[in-house]
Amino acid sequence: MSQNAEQARTNADRIIETAMQDAERAVGPARAGGNAPIVFTTDNGQPVTIDFRDGNLIITQDGTTKQIPWDRVVPSGAVDVAQAVAASIFFLVVGWPIARAIARWIDRTAQIGRSTNALAQQVEDRFAAMERNIDTVAIEVEKLSEAQRFTTKLLAERADRVPVNVQQH
Repeated sequence: MSQNAEQARTNADRIIETAMQDAERAVGPARAGGNAPIVFTTDNGQPVTIDFRDGNLIITQDGTTKQIPWDRVVPSGAVDVAQAVAASIFFLVVGWPIARAIARWIDRTAQIGRSTNALAQQVEDRFAAMERNIDTVAIEVEKLSEAQRFTTKLLAERADRVPVNVQQH
């Protein structure tokens, strides 16, 4: 390796080590429960400690400690907004497709009803046309029967007037 590469690697290792030490100082020693206070310094070098114990957020700065109940850390308006956002997302993801499916089902049901009504109307129209045709055929058959009766009557009257030659052998 070249000397520049070796020096760059040494500098990187030192920077990493310094960053790890700073991170350990910021976090502080771990407690038995696994939670460690967060410690950082302000611009003027004063340490600030943030800890969470017994359901309270504890902030220590410049020798003063302020204890804030956890339920007061998040404003109630923010909770309401978060719930509204969650409900909106739930409606968009779940409710909207369900609403569309129900609307399509209603539309298909209405279309089936309309097509059933249209089919019933077509059948009714065909029955009406058949009834008219049957009535027309019945009238024509009646006319033919009347003509047949008239022809039979004329032939019967004519037979009475015309002598019949009966030849005997």
